[in-house]
Amino acid sequence: MDTLISVLIASAVTFFFVRRYLKQLTTAKRNPQPKAAAPVSSAPCPRCSRPVPEGSAFCSACGAAMAMWNVHRAQVKTGPTDPASQGKPRPVINASLCIGCGGCVDVCPESGTLELVNGKAILAHADRCAGHAKCITACPTSALSLAFGNVLQTVRVPSVNEVFETNLRGVFIVGELGGMGLIKTAINEGRMVVDHIRKRLEEGGHWQPRRDEHGAILPAAPDQPQPYDVLIVGAGPAGLSASLTAHQYGLHYLTLEQGETAATIRNYPRHKFLMAEPIDIPLYGTLYVGDGTKESLLSVWETIIANTGVRVRTQEGVTSIRRDGDGFQVDTAKAHYLARHVVLALGKRGTPRRLNVPGEELSKVAYRLIEAETYSGNDILIVGGGDSAVEAALATAKGGKNRVTLSYRGDDFSRLRARNLEMLQEAEAAGRISVLRRSQVVRIAPTAVELDISGVRRELPNEFVFVLIGG
Repeated sequence: MDTLISVLIASAVTFFFVRRYLKQLTTAKRNPQPKAAAPVSSAPCPRCSRPVPEGSAFCSACGAAMAMWNVHRAQVKTGPTDPASQGKPRPVINASLCIGCGGCVDVCPESGTLELVNGKAILAHADRCAGHAKCITACPTSALSLAFGNVLQTVRVPSVNEVFETNLRGVFIVGELGGMGLIKTAINEGRMVVDHIRKRLEEGGHWQPRRDEHGAILPAAPDQPQPYDVLIVGAGPAGLSASLTAHQYGLHYLTLEQGETAATIRNYPRHKFLMAEPIDIPLYGTLYVGDGTKESLLSVWETIIANTGVRVRTQEGVTSIRRDGDGFQVDTAKAHYLARHVVLALGKRGTPRRLNVPGEELSKVAYRLIEAETYSGNDILIVGGGDSAVEAALATAKGGKNRVTLSYRGDDFSRLRARNLEMLQEAEAAGRISVLRRSQVVRIAPTAVELDISGVRRELPNEFVFVLIGG
């Protein structure tokens, strides 16, 4: 009897759910759901050329961030314009530089204008933006620019297109020279520009890599005759990334560096933290935030170069590049090279800005600080008001071992990263750093420096001068 009751209950429950399902199915047939509309418009991805729907942040095929090219695509303000005709300014956010710290969101007086979405800042409500520009100064990575409409106010970088090619076909610019100083962005650009060059070579029938018995690509033979598929100038983050990618694709390439590999990184103070988020390095993998110090990055570069045999010639600077038929002739003091493509992955460290004052030629004057902890008990003058100058002042003043003076010609440090500004204010309040605003160096002597401070001359004892005013 119990079994019969259980069967009846189970049958009733089953009948109920089957009847409900059939009813829903009948309703769906009578009232079909409208199909999703196709995207209104799309544009090809600058990296892989697949169509990307308008408004998409990333390419669904290769994962490239569309904001990587927003500076290259933007119009440039070329002359003075009546401010009244421009309307309200608004921030333009470069997602490739944004690290998602939220500093811009916190300082914006107009609540809800900026928001963090998927770890990146976005302009959520453009109509609320009043043009305070506090977000611009708060951003630690310079990911925001102020614009009127779609026109950037200032873009002082070489003109390149979506694939980083200049108006001279076959010549590309990536990294710091192209306006992207962040290490992660430089590495991405180096990889992407060689992606494009490989594709162009393949379309022209010039990419025929060697392969092993399993079909894997082998590096190009070192004795292969010229021209090179690509010649890379510079072995910093962008140049090394381009070199590793060319090596990975089996391209016939060569990299020339006037100094050492990653020279810009080598000249940073010891333990300087260089990364804000993980980066993917060709032939290595992902380097995580916790490893993003100067020492970790240099160790990675040196290990990869040693293990892969990537072809970099150091201490060989390029003196000229000129068109030669369909390619280029690249001259150095040691040799002449022929190449189908040239990638300029140059930094700016080679041309530091000078003070142009008497005594600047003394050996105690330097334009970069390498190892701050080697200075102890010294009178040190740091000249500059940017992040590099403030970081140098903080490093040499650490522990109170030196008498550090920071000379800045301006009134405030509004363009500093928020963390650097906070640390400078703490050090000044504690007496570890003497900050001289509205001051300029007039003369440098072997044991002293003379400054003009708001029109008043003052001499300070001095043993070392670090001029960190850009380049």
